Amino acid sequence: MKELNLAAVSEDVINQLPKGALLTVKANDKLNTMTIGWATVGRIWNKPIMTVLVRFSRHTHEVISRADSFTVSFSKDGSLKSAFATCGKKSGRDTDKFQECGLTPVYIDNIESPYIAEGDLHFICKIVYKNTLEPELLSEEIKDIWYKDNDYHCIYFGEIVKILSK
Repeated sequence: MKELNLAAVSEDVINQLPKGALLTVKANDKLNTMTIGWATVGRIWNKPIMTVLVRFSRHTHEVISRADSFTVSFSKDGSLKSAFATCGKKSGRDTDKFQECGLTPVYIDNIESPYIAEGDLHFICKIVYKNTLEPELLSEEIKDIWYKDNDYHCIYFGEIVKILSK
């Protein structure tokens, strides 16, 4: 693995998100991964930051709400396409997604949440802020499209401590 900087991979992230990525979190003995298609990268508080959103109804929310970190793994070569489909449809409450998809968690020093070895671009992030979406502050257009069922997101800001690539 080689370490990269945010500027070198920003375009890759923007291009890969519509195809999916795996958000992985671990807190205590709970480990889960889920498919995401939304995230942002940039600089806030003079730090490189990745922001991810997790709906309150998701099993991942139960884990990430107690976690101090998360990782996001991409598959530029398409090798995780099947895992994206499975991890986007099945819940970690009922399924061991790592076993079912043949995913390998890889841990790095001082970060509890692993990245997925089968990916080829990984963001390792320490959570520095989280907040719930406030429905009354959202535009009606966004609420009408994305929150008809009132299943809102919590937003997690992660300081990017490492970006790794094969």
